[in-house]
Amino acid sequence: MTEPVSALKTIVGMFTAAVVAPATADALREAERIILGVPQSVLLVAMAGALIGVLLLPEKDAERVAADASRRRGHRLLQTAARWAALAVAVVAYAIVAAWVIAVAASIWPTLAGAPQLPLAGLSGVLIRRLLPGYVRMVEKATGAIGGDKP
Repeated sequence: MTEPVSALKTIVGMFTAAVVAPATADALREAERIILGVPQSVLLVAMAGALIGVLLLPEKDAERVAADASRRRGHRLLQTAARWAALAVAVVAYAIVAAWVIAVAASIWPTLAGAPQLPLAGLSGVLIRRLLPGYVRMVEKATGAIGGDKP
């Protein structure tokens, strides 16, 4: 039987598609900007790879992003917003580091400059999958006290 798709995975999948399209168009036109020291397309593809890593999270880890059901509505909303914000910060920070690593590798090995950077950035972004379960558990502990003790 297949695993049901959570709302988290659906939203992340749509955002990934929205990130990849501009990166591909910019790379084809070769009219890209430098953002934080790396080409825009490399940064966007690294971000897409990191989002794909989020999509690959097991369902039990993806459920940890949701708020505790025993909380009142306002507390659940605040807890969910804090967890989503923490996850977004982790994904963006990881994508920036992955893009920097690819840029440094391209400056060391000139054969990696240009087109090979995009697939490498995407693949390096997917490696976030190994780090996320521990990070999500830490975020769950840190935000678990929002709204006071459980009723």
